[in-house]
This record gives sequence, C-alpha cells and structure tokens, in this order.
Amino acid sequence: MDIEAGQSRIQSREIMLIRHGTTAWNLEKRYLGHTDIGLLPEAEQELAPLLEQSSNVTWDALYCSDLLRCQQTLTHIAPSQAGQAKLDPRLREIDFGQWEGLTYDQLKDNPQYRDWIDAPQEVTPPKGEPWKAFAARIDSFLEESLLSFSLILHSRNTNVPKIAVITHGGVIRYMVSRLIPHQEFWDTQVIPGQAIKIRLDGDGDSWVGTRLTFP
Repeated sequence: MDIEAGQSRIQSREIMLIRHGTTAWNLEKRYLGHTDIGLLPEAEQELAPLLEQSSNVTWDALYCSDLLRCQQTLTHIAPSQAGQAKLDPRLREIDFGQWEGLTYDQLKDNPQYRDWIDAPQEVTPPKGEPWKAFAARIDSFLEESLLSFSLILHSRNTNVPKIAVITHGGVIRYMVSRLIPHQEFWDTQVIPGQAIKIRLDGDGDSWVGTRLTFP
C-alpha cells in the first residue's frame, strides 16, 4: 500500500500577515501606494515588540513586498532570516495614481474621489490601479504561495509550517477577506507595525482560515 496515499490529505499552516512600520506619509495621512519611501527613524523602537515576539520563530517561508518600507521592516523583525525572504511585487499596496501623496482634505471635494470612497471596486483613481488588477495579483500570490497543497509538506520545527508575509494595509485587508469566512475588506483594521495571525486548514482544494490571538 502506498503509505503517502494512505495518509490524511489535510494540511495546516500558520500565516503571519505583518504591516510595515510607520512612514512620514502614514503620519500625515497621505495616500501611499507604490511611492517608494522608507520608514521613520523611530522604526527600530516601533518594531521592537514584533522582533521580540518572533525571536524564537524559525519561518519556513518569508515573503515581502519589494517596496523599501517593507524591506526595512523585514530587516528589523527578522534580521537572521531576512536574506531568505522572497521579494514579490504582487504584495505592493494598490497604486493610487494621481492621488498618491494627497490627503482626504485635499480630495474630499472631488466627485470622482467621493465615488471611489463609496465603491472602490468600481471606480479607479486617475492613472491608478483598477481594483480588479489589485485583486488579481494578490489572488495570484495567494494561490501560488499560501494555498498550494504541496508548497510546504513539513516544517523544520513542527507539523504546522509557519509563513510570514510583510506587506501593506490594503493587501492585508484583502487577504483576510479571502482567507477567513464572512470577513469583508473593511472589517479588518491593521495599523503600521501590527501583525495578524491566521491558521489555515485545508486539503489543497478548499482552505478555511481562523484568526488566532497574537501575540
């Protein structure tokens, strides 16, 4: 009898979704998508709790947005494994186009902006990224890197592989809405430097996520 065929086909994995630390534009409440700026000088202090909470974790896989603020966050929270991370442009925040760097107060009287606030899936910022394109690239990452049955069969430390994803607020909101049943995009609030921990259980065709307490 094929031993592997006789084993259970259920797999589990723990996913840590980590939002990058604070930038100047975050403080100023400016829309920050593909603009590539770094973290504030206080980043090391801000991210120290995440470093401490993950100091005893050996990640089986590390993924990171290729934008500077995420790469800097990775270096602060996983210095010993940062070189093993896969930088992936699919993990970038949505591109706000001509609204990059602007604030709500600067845009609030713009009718197109008001329409976008009400229906972001249907309205695209001028020269920005359509929602369908944003969702498609994240779906591609999820299917390839997190929801692949054969991706990680055995963790180095436990039977449940541990995966970290360092990315952006909008990306995390979308991922949570995809991975956890009955979660809508705006149901999730995640501040800079915060992590959301999810356990995925599935058989390769169907996965169900459960949010875990962290730390």
